Amino acid sequence: MDKHDFIDLIKVVEGVLRIEEGCRILTGYGLETGEVTQVYLVWEILRRNSAEKFQVAKNLDEDTDNYGEFVAILESKELTAEEKYERLVA
Repeated sequence: MDKHDFIDLIKVVEGVLRIEEGCRILTGYGLETGEVTQVYLVWEILRRNSAEKFQVAKNLDEDTDNYGEFVAILESKELTAEEKYERLVA
C-alpha cells in the first residue's frame, strides 16, 4: 500500500471514530454491534500494512501489546494523519 492510500485510510478511521462518538452520545451505543462492525476491518487493513512490531503475534500477550500500541497511535487525537502514518510504518 502506498503512503497516500495509507493516510487516506487513517482519515477514514478518524471519521469512523467521530461517527461512533456521535452514536454513543445519541444512543449510548457505538458501532461494535450488528452489521456495522465490519467498518473495523479498516483497522485490520492498516495493521497488516504497518511495521512488523504491530503485526499479529502467535503469543496472545504479545499480540495484545502489539495491537494496543497500534491502536494508541491510530486513534490518537493529538497526532495528524501524516504523523500517525510515520509512526505506524517506522
